[in-house]
Amino acid sequence: GTGGTTGTTSSKAKRLPRSQSIANYFARHNADIICIQEAKIPLSQLSSRSEPLGCSSIPGYESFWCPNTCADASKRGFNGVVTYAKVGTVQSADCRPLGSPDLDDQGRCVMTNHGKFVLFNVYVPAGGSNPLSYKMKFLNALRSAMQRQRKAGNHVILSGDLNIAHRRDDVHWKYRVVDVDAVVQEVRRARETGYGSSTLPQWKLELCDHWDLINAALSTKEVIPVTTKNTKTGQEFAKFRLRVAVTGDSSNRYVILGKAEPSQEEALWYYDFSGATYFDEDREEELPSRKANCIGLDTLMELMSKIARVEWDDRTRKLIANTSANVKHASPTIRWLDNIINEDGMVDSFRHFYPTAKDRFTCWHQYTNKRFENEGCRIDYMLVDEPLLEHIQRGPDDPLRCCRFDGNPICEEAALHAATASGSFKGSSFEGGGIALASQHALDTQFGGAAHTGVIYTPPSYSDHIATSLLLNDLFVEPSLHLDETDAATKRAQPHKKQKSIASFFGKKPAGGLLSKPSTGLAKAANAENSLQRQASDNGKRKGQQSLASTFKRTKSVGSRSSITEPKQKQQSTKPTGSHGSIMNHFVKRSNK
Repeated sequence: GTGGTTGTTSSKAKRLPRSQSIANYFARHNADIICIQEAKIPLSQLSSRSEPLGCSSIPGYESFWCPNTCADASKRGFNGVVTYAKVGTVQSADCRPLGSPDLDDQGRCVMTNHGKFVLFNVYVPAGGSNPLSYKMKFLNALRSAMQRQRKAGNHVILSGDLNIAHRRDDVHWKYRVVDVDAVVQEVRRARETGYGSSTLPQWKLELCDHWDLINAALSTKEVIPVTTKNTKTGQEFAKFRLRVAVTGDSSNRYVILGKAEPSQEEALWYYDFSGATYFDEDREEELPSRKANCIGLDTLMELMSKIARVEWDDRTRKLIANTSANVKHASPTIRWLDNIINEDGMVDSFRHFYPTAKDRFTCWHQYTNKRFENEGCRIDYMLVDEPLLEHIQRGPDDPLRCCRFDGNPICEEAALHAATASGSFKGSSFEGGGIALASQHALDTQFGGAAHTGVIYTPPSYSDHIATSLLLNDLFVEPSLHLDETDAATKRAQPHKKQKSIASFFGKKPAGGLLSKPSTGLAKAANAENSLQRQASDNGKRKGQQSLASTFKRTKSVGSRSSITEPKQKQQSTKPTGSHGSIMNHFVKRSNK
């Protein structure tokens, strides 16, 4: 973080601040407010100023932290959210806004007050490693906290990783689910009454005719051990697959379902279609969480093919995906998102401007290279209170980024180009070696274009998430707010200020320089599943996901401008273009006309 020189003629290298590489990166995005989830910086590092790359003190920014402070010391390096805000754009902060010690200790929510609105930067618990009851407890507390702010006269912006896919177009077709019981009942009812059966699509008739056979086969589920082998290293792995017996048709046979899984429980879990409930701690009652026999379309097609021996072609698949498959039925998290939109009056800014955009996902399964096929889901949001809509803008014409694709920006092909930088981003080899190196041109595609409301495709080496953005107009944003550093909640959100840096003993730097120009806007920065704490290896190879810190380390200062090294390319100007403000999933930025 100290490399790079100023000027081009001196033989002496000037040592730059540890945070300079991060400042350069923020400047490239012209970010005003940057919201990061899973920062993974412990409170002890912040309070002692030993955090990596000096990331608590970026020139021109205030930072507000909510680290994990739970009683279990082994978990204090997990989670963590941080909001960076340009000096003059924030007046107070609260790293314990949920009103629950148990939830606030987890390091999942920080709130900043920007005068005319408050911003909640959140990292909602995922459903896998946490019980659904805990996730719902967090969501209910978050909703209550936002309602309290509205009662106090503040408009609310909610930014972050909600771990919720809201509607059909927010998930890849393979992950959309079909309510099999509803289809079977529809067909049987039509046949019994004699009305409508002739107009039902063929796939519904086939599913109804073969569902009893499929259900009988699933009742025979058993897990069998298998051995997989890395063809490059020769290393063998003990894994498990699911086998069922098919006896209801003309032949008796075994069928292998799914892929090799690391445990017996996982092999069984993927084919458990029973209903489920969870205990809601706030309401103190058992509530439904999953409807029985709601099956992912990709899995349903496998069952029809392997057990019923019925193949559905691509045309049929598209028909099902776009008419009868949807997000999870009976999901309490989806109901929660419905409620804050329909009852609390929040608006999904992305869907407001792009209601029919296809496959614009924000998260992919990194370990199976799903980003490179654009098989993901949209679980990162910029939600705003409806009165704020008059201050939010889409941005320039066709702001959805498509890289080298020149067709309709809302189609699936455009989204694939955007996710892969038109094929420039490559996945990991399943034989090992980490994410493939990307060219500097591919890495720099994240910086292209003017500020806008939408998504920003940060490279896959950063995270399995990308950034979302929200553009605000200058008439709404206040660029000259005073931060109340005497406020107890604000002081708690800035633990790094308890320990003065060495530079502070030598006085303040004169005004001017890289980030001195005031800006008006917001960008929600970094849905990074990676830690700021992890560093890139010295040889530059990316092993798995790369942290933002390692990205910042690769930046350098050239003269008075900031740039990520761009060999054989002209340096891009960091001068803002346009006169608005914006919120991004990784960053909040603004542009000036």
